[in-house]
Amino acid sequence: MNTPRTSTPRRQQGLVLFIALIVLVIMTLAGIAMVRSITTSTQVANNLSLRQGTTAAADVALETARQWLINISGATPATLDANSPTNGYSASNTTSPISATDRTQWSTGSVWVWVANSCTPKPCTPAALAQTVANAPPPANSINANGFSAAYLIQRSCNNNAAPSMVIDIAAGTSNPCNLINTTNLSKEKSTDFRVSYLITVRIQGPKNTVSFYQASLY
Repeated sequence: MNTPRTSTPRRQQGLVLFIALIVLVIMTLAGIAMVRSITTSTQVANNLSLRQGTTAAADVALETARQWLINISGATPATLDANSPTNGYSASNTTSPISATDRTQWSTGSVWVWVANSCTPKPCTPAALAQTVANAPPPANSINANGFSAAYLIQRSCNNNAAPSMVIDIAAGTSNPCNLINTTNLSKEKSTDFRVSYLITVRIQGPKNTVSFYQASLY
């Protein structure tokens, strides 16, 4: 007589559940890494965009200041011996253009000016816009399409507002009130050409309260 066999239930080991949990953890970590990667890429792209916008606005301001210097130097150079607040020009450089207490602002008393965001007819150089209140928000007509506004200050490298001397008397031991740049052509051995240098400082204010300063020297 055959006795029927009954199978006893096996004890569940939970191996499938353990593997599923591991896969879930791996997928979660991969998702977090992907989100962080996307966020970092977005931040890098935003920073590059801000940098390009800042540089473009600074180039416009530098060109505006340069063109003003060229025009005045050719037409009425004697006017460069006096300050011109409406054009952002200082005949001396006795004061630092950037504030010592707040490195994002102009120093007190600086005769900087805003730069218009457009001009007509093209090609043209935007006009200077005199400041109204120190450290005030930029006027609407100085903000370009990308949200950047530019201001500049031109400083002559002299310690006073007098007419600069183009002679350096080494024998007498006298110093020159202006910082002269020797622009002599090296092929001309017996000639000397000294010129006054000018420092142009540009302040760019952009989106997200970004502030940048650029400087260039001309002579």
